[in-house]
Amino acid sequence: GLLAEKSGRQFLVFHPAWGYFAQAYGLKQVAIEAEGKEPKPAELQAAITQARQKGIRTIFVQPQHSTKTAATIAKALGGEVVSADPLAGDWPGNLREVARKFKASAR
Repeated sequence: GLLAEKSGRQFLVFHPAWGYFAQAYGLKQVAIEAEGKEPKPAELQAAITQARQKGIRTIFVQPQHSTKTAATIAKALGGEVVSADPLAGDWPGNLREVARKFKASAR
């Protein structure tokens, strides 16, 4: 499969919307947002530190959410913000597209 060699990898998300996707492919999502709230400064720094330790440089965001905090994290990591929509209408096509985005981010 598209993500077979990425099993065990972690990825950073702003909103934890990809849990089932991650579980199905042996991945682990690390969420920035907690209980629907923006992270506090200490939580933001902890997320940046964890991402650096894991070599994560891409933050996935839903188009329904603000990218401001994600952009701050991406800048601190020298990385990028990538949009991935769990609510897209074309589920099969969307899942393939998201899988390609996750694969590209987990180099």
